[in-house]
Amino acid sequence: MELVFLIATVTSVFVSFVDGAGYLQIRPPSLKQCCYTDINKAHFSYDRDFCEGPKNWCKVHPCWTTCGSKRRQSPININTNETIYRRYPRLKFENILKRVIATIRNNGHAPYFEVHEMFEDEITLCNVPERPRKKEYNFAQLHVHLGRDEKEGSEHSIDNKFKPMEAQMVFYDKDYEDVAEAKSKRNGLVVISVMIEVYGRSKENDDCGCDGETLRLYPLTSINPDFWTLLRLPRKCWYNNCGRTPSKDFIEKRCEKEEPENRPFFVFEGITPLDVMPYDTNRFYTYAGSLTSPPCYETVQWVVYKCPIKVSTKAFKMLQLVQDSHLNPLAKLGVRRPLQTNTNVVVYRNHLK
Repeated sequence: MELVFLIATVTSVFVSFVDGAGYLQIRPPSLKQCCYTDINKAHFSYDRDFCEGPKNWCKVHPCWTTCGSKRRQSPININTNETIYRRYPRLKFENILKRVIATIRNNGHAPYFEVHEMFEDEITLCNVPERPRKKEYNFAQLHVHLGRDEKEGSEHSIDNKFKPMEAQMVFYDKDYEDVAEAKSKRNGLVVISVMIEVYGRSKENDDCGCDGETLRLYPLTSINPDFWTLLRLPRKCWYNNCGRTPSKDFIEKRCEKEEPENRPFFVFEGITPLDVMPYDTNRFYTYAGSLTSPPCYETVQWVVYKCPIKVSTKAFKMLQLVQDSHLNPLAKLGVRRPLQTNTNVVVYRNHLK
């Protein structure tokens, strides 16, 4: 299968953000309140020593209490010796050769691509493991995770081995209007994960047939966000329902964020899942998990490809230098949730060992 890559023309889009006031789609920095009543002001951090860090996400806002669950939180370590073989059909994509118009946003932690609603020919996915075979999901987002440690940037690990980065493609149930509506619904999301290695730094995965893997030109350069003055001091949170999932009524009334007023920045060159799909798309692991950032809803079927893709050292370094909402490079704190420990998550594989 011929792969289509993100090319240099998209790189120029990122470069154009840096002019003038900076990237308008970035969210403001944390108010350092530790907990919030207004979901539009709520902020989470990847700083593990901060009150808004990963272990405290469930305390930051009542909409995020699911982050404290021990049922099926992601990411996880995939212990291949404990996986169960099932003969799943290959994932089936429609319109995957088309490049869909996207916007680039920055949630204060990292930039990500979001498919724009004006595009009518959606890229769809079916044959999702553990879901009805004909159920269709629309491609919605593409984003990349990395860590403080250059060698451990992926959110998931396989046999306790991490990769420098991890690409995640988000699909939502076609019965819903968009990701925002689908993410809290039962079986509302599918996320496809692809591990990313840095070219020339790893000689593992010989069984993946990586000789056919081509260097990806992932387009990333430093993004200057607007900086808003910190206004308030931390205060003690007054609620703690960690582990409970908010009710449907509560989510609809309290947990829907307002759309940003700033104009979106379009990527008219378009994106496609093929930009980050591995050469070997036959082998994967799958499990029922969650979003890896607040609100951490347990509505995701994860598909983690066994084999990685490769990017250049330059692209990797450029991503590390992208700035968060506090003007710190992403590499300072990383953009990855720590591994989660669950009571009853079963991981399946579609290939023999």
